[in-house]
Order: sequence, then C-alpha cells, then structure tokens
Amino acid sequence: MRILLAEDERMISRLIKQVLAGAGHEVIGVQSCSEAIELLRGDPFDLVLPDLNLSDGDGFRVVEELQARSDVQPPVLLMTGEHAFDDGDPRTERVAGILWKPFDVDELEQAVNRFIA
Repeated sequence: MRILLAEDERMISRLIKQVLAGAGHEVIGVQSCSEAIELLRGDPFDLVLPDLNLSDGDGFRVVEELQARSDVQPPVLLMTGEHAFDDGDPRTERVAGILWKPFDVDELEQAVNRFIA
C-alpha cells in the first residue's frame, strides 16, 4: 500500500514511517499541508494519513484538496491529539477515520489495516 503521511513532528513521523514500512507499506512523508497537496496532484496514494495540526494549516485542507479532484479518492485517516475536536464535528464526515494521539504501534497498524484491500 502506498501511504502519504503528513506529520510535522519529526519523531512521530519517523516512528510511523518505520512501523508502516516494516509492515511492507511504501510511506512518503511530508511536514506540511502544502507539501501533501502538491504530492496528491501527482501519483496516486492508497491512504492519506495527515495530522490535524500542521505548520501551515490543518489536515482538512488536505481533505478539501482530495475532494476537489474528480478521480478516485483514497481514504483519509486523520491523526489528532486535540480532544476538543470530537467525532460530532461535521468535518469528520469527510474522513474515513480518526486516529487519536497518543496512539501505540498496535493501534496504528490496526487502523491502517482497515484500509488494505
């Protein structure tokens, strides 16, 4: 599976990449919304894993870019540690799932495995 990871915390990004690459996935990591959006205009991804809070905006900017495209859209698994943000937020309807921080390796793998065809 080809995964786009948008996470600006370097240690978290490195851990996620190691775990998912170890499970056989190709993980392309970026640190901002703008970098993620640029990559989404190129080759397709099977899953998009953005953090809610990135240095240049929130992960929903990435979701909006995906929705603006007319081709097949990959599922988005949004990561967040903001507990003020909840499942009742209407924006959650635009994502396939939410991965609440802090999460452990097993939670990450289980969440990603839900999207393997």
